[in-house]
Amino acid sequence: MKVLRTIAMAVLLLFCSAPAALAQASIEDARWLAGRWVGEGLGGEMEESWSAPAQGRMVGYFRLVREERVAFYELMLLEETEAGLEMRVKHFTPDFVGWEEKDAWVRFAPLRAAPGVLEFQGLSLRLEGETMIGVIRLRYGESDVRDEVLRYRRAPL
Repeated sequence: MKVLRTIAMAVLLLFCSAPAALAQASIEDARWLAGRWVGEGLGGEMEESWSAPAQGRMVGYFRLVREERVAFYELMLLEETEAGLEMRVKHFTPDFVGWEEKDAWVRFAPLRAAPGVLEFQGLSLRLEGETMIGVIRLRYGESDVRDEVLRYRRAPL
């Protein structure tokens, strides 16, 4: 649990001071993300679901299961901003206790959106057929920064 909390804090430190976005995008550019996704990554089984776009936003959740136990949850908001599409994430323990302070979140600043591609500072998502590939940059300790690959496939509800 302490390792996961350290990872979340490292992500928070890496991305809270992200530079301004390079491109504009609409929430419609992310419509392909809507639905349920399952896959492997971060040492376990992942599940992620996204709502359809509404009023410039999409809401999602994420759950990581390791050794048949929930490791952590995330609530996610993808929204149109003046800078482009921005993603905000809040992390929760298996008991649904928040990791970030009450008014804090991990912010992924927008970089680029194209058909089947969403790029943020420190996170990218791309659609390849019915597979979604995510790459997230995480800091493990003081100087170990790695790109973790997350592989998902569409799944029924």
